[in-house]
Amino acid sequence: MNDESKELFERLGGTEAIAEIVNEMYRRVLADEELGPFFKDIPMDRVRKMQLQFLASALDGPVEYTGAELSSVHAGRGITSRHFAKFCGHFADAMEDCGASKRDVDDALARLATYKDKITGDSNVDG
Repeated sequence: MNDESKELFERLGGTEAIAEIVNEMYRRVLADEELGPFFKDIPMDRVRKMQLQFLASALDGPVEYTGAELSSVHAGRGITSRHFAKFCGHFADAMEDCGASKRDVDDALARLATYKDKITGDSNVDG
């Protein structure tokens, strides 16, 4: 799945491969005792669709994310840095299981890390 000259989205295999990663990731997330409850009574087809759109956009795909602003959709849900890290761990494991290279997994996790504060509500202020 790796060709250094391609964008990360393409190196991961494009829309179909990212959709497979999203499905595998949510299988793991929903089975996780800490993360699963965040998705109780939430239409998972919509969540998967929005996650696919978000990831495709964040990973240099030809898609613009048009979903809700991340801060507002996650506000007040009690999502901590620990939850974010566990979610990213499931994402990394799903990527590896779907054939992503270590470098591509690391690159994708670095992209997701830039959204942590919006999802957890933390602020990253120096000093």
